[in-house]
Amino acid sequence: MLVIVGGAWGVASLIGGDGDDGKNSAATKKSASPSGSRSSAAPTGPVLPYGDVVGLGRPLETGDCVKAVWSGTPFESAPNLGVVDCANDWPDGQVVAVDTATDYADARARGARRCESQSRAVVDALPDAAGYAVVPTREGFAAADSGTACLVLGRHAAIGGEVGSFRDAGSNLWVGQMSVGDCWEYVEVENGYKAPLTDCAKPHTDQVIGVVQAPGTMSFKKASENATKLCGNKFESTWAPGSERVVYGWVADQDDWDRGFSRVVCTVSRSDNTKTTGKIPVPGSV
Repeated sequence: MLVIVGGAWGVASLIGGDGDDGKNSAATKKSASPSGSRSSAAPTGPVLPYGDVVGLGRPLETGDCVKAVWSGTPFESAPNLGVVDCANDWPDGQVVAVDTATDYADARARGARRCESQSRAVVDALPDAAGYAVVPTREGFAAADSGTACLVLGRHAAIGGEVGSFRDAGSNLWVGQMSVGDCWEYVEVENGYKAPLTDCAKPHTDQVIGVVQAPGTMSFKKASENATKLCGNKFESTWAPGSERVVYGWVADQDDWDRGFSRVVCTVSRSDNTKTTGKIPVPGSV
């Protein structure tokens, strides 16, 4: 196996076999169902596109949601993958593109780098994501339809649903799915809130403007209580310099925090809690 790792991007080529304003800074989510067990091809069975460790019997397709069980260090080893339902199975991530190579040598030499380019915008917009490319084996190249699968996966915790343009308007966003530039509507419910994705041209309460890393020594409880302050420290002077707008902060849940998802998603809203129609331009842009 050849493993290539660069910055926030992990690519593995498988070769040869706060406040009292009513808003909550933390959300609740459904429980993840367990991943399937690792499988491998029988000696006389069909060729697996990506080899025995990945274990898939068919090639991945753009839009597929997956669960991943890493064989070693996440993003530095090969994962065993299973295709799951995007809405109901709390996936670790999604295939955002499939890069088609001219031949196996092309896939091996350049497939992962092309995947990095195709997935970078989605990865950069999410709060806790990384890219991962699965290159077919030599034996599985034809079975993989000549494609390298370009995945976007949660870096520390499952993303929990679809990402980027694969999400439909009205779909409820989990913190890990919130991308910079997203607009959504805050809907208070008994145990927290919902955040249905909204076209920015339509009325909405929140627009995602960035993320901030919580201090390493900060507990989940402290982060939940101070999420809005953390975001305000970074973004208020540019996004909400007057009294018309206010910046809020949102964190994942305790389990994901304990796994290492300790970044806070920051949004901008109207201070009078009314809805905004139209996307707020990036400060300083024309």
